Amino acid sequence: MKVSAVVGWVSMGLAACSGEVSEAGGDGGEGPTTGAAGTMLNGAGGSTVGSAGPSTTTGPGGSTTTGSGGSASGGGGSAGTAPSGPTDYAPYLPTWAWGGGGYAYSSLVDLKSKSGLDQVTIAFVLSGGTCRASGEVGQHLSDIKAFMAAGGHVKASFGGASGTYVESGCADATALAKAIGDFVTATGITDLDFDIEQDTWLTDSANDMRAKALKMVQDSKNIKVAFTLEALPATGLSDRGRSLVSRAVAAGVRVAHVNLMTMDYGDSFGGKPMAPVVIGSLNGVHYQLQTLIPGLTSQQAWAMVGVIPMIGKNDDSEIFSLADAKTVTQFAIDNKLGLVSFWSIDRDQPCGSGREACNSVSTTNFEFTRIFAAAAP
Repeated sequence: MKVSAVVGWVSMGLAACSGEVSEAGGDGGEGPTTGAAGTMLNGAGGSTVGSAGPSTTTGPGGSTTTGSGGSASGGGGSAGTAPSGPTDYAPYLPTWAWGGGGYAYSSLVDLKSKSGLDQVTIAFVLSGGTCRASGEVGQHLSDIKAFMAAGGHVKASFGGASGTYVESGCADATALAKAIGDFVTATGITDLDFDIEQDTWLTDSANDMRAKALKMVQDSKNIKVAFTLEALPATGLSDRGRSLVSRAVAAGVRVAHVNLMTMDYGDSFGGKPMAPVVIGSLNGVHYQLQTLIPGLTSQQAWAMVGVIPMIGKNDDSEIFSLADAKTVTQFAIDNKLGLVSFWSIDRDQPCGSGREACNSVSTTNFEFTRIFAAAAP
């Protein structure tokens, strides 16, 4: 997702992220970069390809993760424990694509009426200067409140691939906590995603400051915290992603979801079905979460995993097809994933004259939206 960011109850991040990429089906190591893994952009062009993929793979270290699993049990009360509950289904809505003549909707309320969506992830919350959040979300507060009043649920994503992060103007964790808390107070949105893609904000010191701030806000305002991070084809999280999650857990943050940006794996995946690659990443992070969080069961780990593909044409030569969407949806159902999303709702329409965004695959509006909806009936 290119622009300026969900883990069960454990720690924090969406937009384009450059990532280390290894070939799908590789040995689980982090290979040389072949593309911008986990990059969300308004891609266009391309024809549909893809077919069904497997629902199980062999995880890192040779252990096999299964393609089934129950819902998370217990949890939610202590750090590192996944909450129970149904799958969240919340596609991304960019702040610059709120509506207008070039989109299939004119507002959140109109989107709900036309697509049936009752959850969205608004992206992105960036710096408004001097340790405070920007005001784009606030500009649409009346629409957000009307959407909520009609039964809708809104997540807000901080960070992304570009733009200035809120963290940049904050001297310490206490200041950052105040900035995040002020956003929650102003908007009423307590379900927060932190899409951490920029190298500057993936360092140990930055991760520690963010984790401490999130713990403070979670204690004072009971926010839900998720992280959105780059995906590697066979292993799931990169070393930087694992460090971010582990530091959040160590700080006592309750992480709801760890979401993988399963997109932009590199040109070497062009012309290939993408569902098997995505599923390989998901099996990898499922294994990783159980090693990062002591005592986490297989079912709880699946309940923390989130998947975020880029629908249709990606920013490289790969194409996430309607067939890929159906396969990934079934995998999410079988394993009871914590979150299903995609980049992005403004792109879920056919290409054509006057369209501000599209995906190069759809023949009708909200085609991907309706396929993924099966994961959260």
